[in-house]
Amino acid sequence: MFDKSRFRTSQDEARFMAAYDATLSLWNVEHRPLEITTSFGVTHVNVAGSPGLPPLVLLHGAQISSPVWYPNIKPLSSHFHVYAPDVVDQMGRSVPTRRLKTPQDCANWLIELLDELHLDRITLIGHSQGGWLALNLATTRPERIERLVLLSPSGSIGRMRWQFLLHMLPVFIRPTKRSFYRAFQWMTTAPLGEHHSLAEQFMIGAQSYKPQELSIGVVSRFSDEALQRLAMPTLLLIGDRDGTCRPRVELERARRLIPHLEAELIANGGHLFPVDQADATNTRILTFLKPTLK
Repeated sequence: MFDKSRFRTSQDEARFMAAYDATLSLWNVEHRPLEITTSFGVTHVNVAGSPGLPPLVLLHGAQISSPVWYPNIKPLSSHFHVYAPDVVDQMGRSVPTRRLKTPQDCANWLIELLDELHLDRITLIGHSQGGWLALNLATTRPERIERLVLLSPSGSIGRMRWQFLLHMLPVFIRPTKRSFYRAFQWMTTAPLGEHHSLAEQFMIGAQSYKPQELSIGVVSRFSDEALQRLAMPTLLLIGDRDGTCRPRVELERARRLIPHLEAELIANGGHLFPVDQADATNTRILTFLKPTLK
């Protein structure tokens, strides 16, 4: 049976939710929450933008949750009706009843979510493991996606570097502020300083959730055949200083296999380049999405 108590204590739960809300407060646009029931549990979705605009879904990286989009939400929601879910079995405000254990589970959860939101066809953006989720849906149900944006989709096109796991391991063995900030700094080119809302939220989550809740999610390298079948226009962006992968190797493979691809490196971008190089990221995404804009 699924353990409904995902936190170590009720005090830990309150502490994490306060940290989540502190990061969400950085969204400098009007937004509202939705609670969407699927067979995997209740998915919390933060929504921004006019309902009359084209639908855009944002999928965050592993265990970081939807507030991470705070540097991107204003320009995106100016042109799109944006839905930013907390992946159902990861840290955030979603409440799972079962975990996403397989690629089919991941696709089914997203399909159910889109169906409940009455979204037949969307633009889809995914970062890190959210990029894997987006690519997984694109290879499973391509008719649901008008345009696809992959932001450093860890483990999807190339293999994750062992150095990434080495840097993150101390965080989950002994998640002190010092060890956590050191590991988090490795993923971003922006200085964190003494207090960074996103780093604090991620750290408090690692300290507050039970250890079994802290997986990186389902990730696997997509085959040549799967990438060659992608029919929708696709944008791939990777930070040129992303230490989780080999950026140029991944771009070369993607360019060789994905039919309708635009791909480039974001200068001075780490793995969290949508945050540390937000202006360049937002401009490039909106240029790619221009055909869908109203």
